[in-house]
Amino acid sequence: MAKLHPLAIRNDSECVKRKFTEPKKEFPTLHSQDERSPFQHDKDRILYCKSFRRLMHKTQVCFTGTMNEHIRTRLTHTLEVTQIARTIARQVGVNEDLTEAIALGHDVGHTPFGHIGEYVIHELLTGQDERKVLNKFNIDPEKVGIGFKHNYQSVRVLMDVENGYCSFSGLNISYPVLEGILKHSKLCFKEEPDFIQYETITNLPELHFEQPFSASIEGQIISLSDEIAQVCHDIEDAIEGDYNSKKLILELIGELIDQGLLKGIEDQPFIKKSDHCKPWIDTHYFKEFTSWIISLIVIESVETIKQNMENYLKRKAKLPYPEPEYYPITEDLASETILEKNILFARLKDLQERFIINNYKIHRENGKAKFILRQIIKAYLTNPKQLPDSVLKKYTAVCEVPEVKKYLKNLDLHHETIRYLNDREFEECRHKIISDPKFLRVLSDYIASMTDLYAFTEYKKLYLEEDTGA
Repeated sequence: MAKLHPLAIRNDSECVKRKFTEPKKEFPTLHSQDERSPFQHDKDRILYCKSFRRLMHKTQVCFTGTMNEHIRTRLTHTLEVTQIARTIARQVGVNEDLTEAIALGHDVGHTPFGHIGEYVIHELLTGQDERKVLNKFNIDPEKVGIGFKHNYQSVRVLMDVENGYCSFSGLNISYPVLEGILKHSKLCFKEEPDFIQYETITNLPELHFEQPFSASIEGQIISLSDEIAQVCHDIEDAIEGDYNSKKLILELIGELIDQGLLKGIEDQPFIKKSDHCKPWIDTHYFKEFTSWIISLIVIESVETIKQNMENYLKRKAKLPYPEPEYYPITEDLASETILEKNILFARLKDLQERFIINNYKIHRENGKAKFILRQIIKAYLTNPKQLPDSVLKKYTAVCEVPEVKKYLKNLDLHHETIRYLNDREFEECRHKIISDPKFLRVLSDYIASMTDLYAFTEYKKLYLEEDTGA
């Protein structure tokens, strides 16, 4: 590995800790041993986990089941964020393995149907949904006291939900990776003044909730890379998906070129010119245009980050007692905020928000997604026994409702879930179960884990005739 910048996290840094002690892998009959770094272990565990594989069938912006399959999914977006992040990390001299681990794990907690799924779950848990679903079940959202956001959920997935290891729960990912994943997105929604309440995560000291940006340069770079990938690739997907706003998008990009915001691009072979109109892009080569603007934004960002890092070091050097390690980084040096003064990026983001996110196709699919997810949740709240055994077992493991625990104790060990309570016992406990924050959290875990197609199929199973394969 190349020499790291002083602000980078080294593999042997003091902050590289885990919740559980790692079991040793020793192979006495072999001369070679496992020499992977801590962060290589982390990225491998994330790469091999079920939640990562399910990203293949989760929406990024356009819905993969009913639209163009050449557009991005949550998985391809994750891989593209990883590539951009490694490029930046290499050029500013920080830990590439840590950067890659954060990037690969940043969206593993994402919901089906893109961000609309995230909003549906959070609004329902907090009572902000227009249908007031919890109120209809006589559940007080203030007593529930929890919320949902995909960056917190990604941390929860890696700490608690994923399994398969005998020595620990979750994947035992190191805290710098978890902290970077948490901070790749804001700690609260725009309309909320405080961060989301997440049991076992909120206020965990190692996650540095005292500051909204990541405590590592590597984590801050993921926030930046995620933003670059989203905006630039959403524009490319709109062209590939042949949105009705495609012509307008191309005209607006032509204006950016004409206004000199893309210096140097006018001489590229994919730019067409005429004496009678503004420059335009040959859409057969739009991918090359996307590559060009990402390279421009990345290089400009690298220059800014390098300068920010050097200035930070100079300020720290003036302190009477310089710290041997600079972690946690206490200033925002490399996150998406460095794009705020980038005029080109601001114009591209405005284009994305106005003419891509607001496309009628996306609004139609968002409306369907809201309806499907709300109906699924209502079905489970009406009768939790409709949930799979795997979900009910997870609830049984964390349930602390006295009445429920009393009845569960009377059951055989192999049937110790609420499914096997008799009708009288279940009716006595039903409201206590569905209003239990631990049940609602396990339910949220299950909903968030679904792919788009799984959620749609589950809706049909709950409300329509189930396909028997006949």
